[in-house]
Amino acid sequence: MKDKITIAVYCSAVAGLPEHWQEGARVTGRWIGSHGATLVYGGVDAGMMTTVAAATHDAGGRVVGVVPTRRREWSSDYNDIVVPTSDLNERKGTMQLLADAFVVLPGGYGTLDEFSTSFSYINFTDQPNKHIVIYSPDGLYDPLLEQLRRMVEAGLLRPSALDILRVVTAPEEIALVLDQLFKEREA
Repeated sequence: MKDKITIAVYCSAVAGLPEHWQEGARVTGRWIGSHGATLVYGGVDAGMMTTVAAATHDAGGRVVGVVPTRRREWSSDYNDIVVPTSDLNERKGTMQLLADAFVVLPGGYGTLDEFSTSFSYINFTDQPNKHIVIYSPDGLYDPLLEQLRRMVEAGLLRPSALDILRVVTAPEEIALVLDQLFKEREA
């Protein structure tokens, strides 16, 4: 078992998103840093990725950027370690192997891809101790969650597949859920 906690964060590279969405990134980063944990993320200096990396760094956490080679010039100065990957698929696989849990913040198709891959990875490899925290401000991920429930109702997913998900709607709830998930590690 690792001594430290590693949290993978998936989020938007778009700047100028609503303030309460950005606060979710800051809360996540502060939790990671204040717990002496490690952030593993896409590693580039853009949008909410910068926000979560800065908050982690400022709170004393370690920042690991997993950066595809074609994006290396965008690598963030907040990264303590840069893990180069050949492409996005290798990036996702690296993040999944390193992470003890995942936080999904607002994002676009890349974030949806990362969520879907991690959701599948955790369930396929039967790792019920790994969880995904989904921050769904303004109902952003409600249609996705409804689709997953419909797949359970249709018999396409085991109901237990959803047990790894923790959905929150307010920034401060992210820290509360992470506290619950890792309370036994700190004892």
